[in-house]
Amino acid sequence: MSARLTIALLCSMVGAATAQCGRSDHPNCAMWNRNVNFCTNEARPLAVRQAYCPVMCGNLGCPNPNAPTTTTTTAAPGTTCAKWAADATKPFCANPDLTVEQKTQICGTTCDFETKPNADCVLYTVTDGKLTRGTPSNRTAGPAKAVSSGAVATTKTTLARAYAGTGCTVGLFPDLAPADLTKPAASLVGTATAHFFPVPDQSNAALSYTCTCV
Repeated sequence: MSARLTIALLCSMVGAATAQCGRSDHPNCAMWNRNVNFCTNEARPLAVRQAYCPVMCGNLGCPNPNAPTTTTTTAAPGTTCAKWAADATKPFCANPDLTVEQKTQICGTTCDFETKPNADCVLYTVTDGKLTRGTPSNRTAGPAKAVSSGAVATTKTTLARAYAGTGCTVGLFPDLAPADLTKPAASLVGTATAHFFPVPDQSNAALSYTCTCV
């Protein structure tokens, strides 16, 4: 197995490792930890690290068979999930490569909107490397009104991701009150299988957006 484990591969194993500590370490634990800091790399779900390297990684709250009287506790799952969700470089909840089932199983509360969206569109902003979900908006009958995107030049808050429901389009505009709403600078269209999109670099400072659905 390659030393560079991808989160997609690890998440596919979570069903068999649901927050349970394995009885022994996988033979590759030392190599994984040496190459990708497996024990402390929070890009790898806690459940997977517990299942595959419970003994070598002494920071996971798993019993140590060599010291049975020692007890430890794990960090609150919500804390870790919040960190993953706010990671602008690889946001967990808005990651299009993860399934709804994986997000629900690992970080269901934190990713509540992303697993059970209650609106048609939403933008995600990033400030100082921290990703934040904006206020979701519902469809308009037509491109009748643009909504503030949340981008703010003075605080260096830019757009990073967008969610568009099935059949809905997020239109991005450089102006807060664009004169022609039929010509967005960028359009992100949700389908039955694709809902989360990175905002194009040329539009990450867009000040307004529309949410239209068919």
